[in-house]
Amino acid sequence: MKLPSSPGLRFVPLDESVSDDVLDGVVAVALSNPAFLASHEGSADGPGRFDRSMLERDLAGAALDPDRHCYAIVLTAGGPVVGWADVLDRHPRDGVPWIGLLEVHGDHHRRGYGRAAADALAEQQRFRGETRLRVGVDEGNDSASGFWASLGYREVDVRERSSPSGRLSVSVRELDLDA
Repeated sequence: MKLPSSPGLRFVPLDESVSDDVLDGVVAVALSNPAFLASHEGSADGPGRFDRSMLERDLAGAALDPDRHCYAIVLTAGGPVVGWADVLDRHPRDGVPWIGLLEVHGDHHRRGYGRAAADALAEQQRFRGETRLRVGVDEGNDSASGFWASLGYREVDVRERSSPSGRLSVSVRELDLDA
């Protein structure tokens, strides 16, 4: 599989060969976005709990699915991990490729990294011959809704999902990769 690419960013596969520094950087990204974390992660200690062992558990599960690819997003100029992504070549429910997660470190919001990473992931799917790409946005996450809309993703469905704090409505947004 061709890795996503973007000027200024490097996509590092989160596989068994990834360094501890990169894994710790991904955990730092997750912890830097507490509101998002509370709606996506949790344990018996409550919503929003996340640590290295939970990341490793999630990555081990992802590795079992050949259609799922997780990446750390690192500044090419020897910088830190600024984000991470989880991409599905085929969503089991609709057969369409999805960006399951694109998260940028809270200290790096509004610097163009999210846009550059999203564009690189869309280009990766175009390279594969795909004609559309989807992402889900939780109800109430207005900043994410605005971000994806600014990139041309339009709502095509509304679904529900479980979260650590209960059921959430999710806007399914789709980008026409032929446009």
